[in-house]
Amino acid sequence: MRHIPKPTLLFIIFLSLVALSCQQEVKQDSPALSLVITDSIRVEYPGLLDLMDLDPVRERVLLHDPQRGVMLLTDFEGNHLLNLDKRGDEKGSYGRFLWSTAKIQADDHISLVSHMGFFEFDAQGELANHRKFQEDVPFFAGRAAADSELMEHEGIFYQKGLVARGEYNKTDDAYYDQFQLLVKFDPEKGTAKRIIHLEEDSPFRTTGKAFEIPEMNPSFTIHDDKLLVIAGTDPHLNIYDIKPPHQLLERKPIAYPNYNTGEGIERARADPNSIDSDRSAGRTYSLKVFQNFLLASYHPGYDVADRERYWEISSPDEYSTFNKSIEGKYLPALLVMDLQGEAKQRLPIPESLDHRQFLVREGELWWLSRLNAEKEEDFIQIYKVEITEKE
Repeated sequence: MRHIPKPTLLFIIFLSLVALSCQQEVKQDSPALSLVITDSIRVEYPGLLDLMDLDPVRERVLLHDPQRGVMLLTDFEGNHLLNLDKRGDEKGSYGRFLWSTAKIQADDHISLVSHMGFFEFDAQGELANHRKFQEDVPFFAGRAAADSELMEHEGIFYQKGLVARGEYNKTDDAYYDQFQLLVKFDPEKGTAKRIIHLEEDSPFRTTGKAFEIPEMNPSFTIHDDKLLVIAGTDPHLNIYDIKPPHQLLERKPIAYPNYNTGEGIERARADPNSIDSDRSAGRTYSLKVFQNFLLASYHPGYDVADRERYWEISSPDEYSTFNKSIEGKYLPALLVMDLQGEAKQRLPIPESLDHRQFLVREGELWWLSRLNAEKEEDFIQIYKVEITEKE
């Protein structure tokens, strides 16, 4: 054994104490963050509602019933101002499918994009404007909820742009090479253009495995003329120039605590005609800019042992037993980052909040209440939430 001279040893101990002191100072100078509910809006409704939009200046909330296809506009007192039932093929309807959230406009007008083009409805629910697409567009998979927000930048609208079927399937390299995450709409030109490929060094293009569409489902937001994109289970923040050709400016890993990336399955085992979901894979649900923070709600994914058990499930009874065994073990959380994507703190999401559906409007953070799975309720709540610092 090599002995360290006593003076040198004392010097090392001194440096260690100094380093420990510095670490303690950094910790003390970095206040702990927490989510605090400061206000709420209660809306009576006999059914499931998703959060579409909110206007804190005019005190309006826009909600969507995905089962009935009804959009509900309320004030902050919960009063119903408009029930917009325009799903269908009748004249003056937007068609059968919404790809993303509708938006509240001036004078209580509501605008949206569907497979039939661009629509605007007035405060009485009548069609005020409709512009069809000027070219054939793919059929995009999506949902009309806050985690699939339609975002506007300089007159161009952006949303998720996943297409379930195409020339290739999930067992082909070309499927991942041509896969695109977003679509941008130009209402003036009546066009839709798909953008943003999977990055070459993402697990979808490097592992040779087959991945399901939900594992590539993106979360994105817009900040400072940039598109910030996270592709499903891949824990990287991709930053693109919002101007064509949408050059990748930076790609950096996200420091999700105890995160388990989806591994896909061997392509020989994959069914090219099915659309499934790997529940064992970690993934990002929503990405928002709030104040000086970048907020990402996410699921950490299963550890190695539970992942092996998950893939061995062969019956509904086994699946039920497995779910009971991991109940409460893998809870969705919120990662608070700075605007460069550096992690600051992981925050547990209160049980009262839906881990997917939250919006930032006029510098305020609003969150949909979580569905009560144990008791049927005839109301929902929208909570105003603040991120506070505790010394």
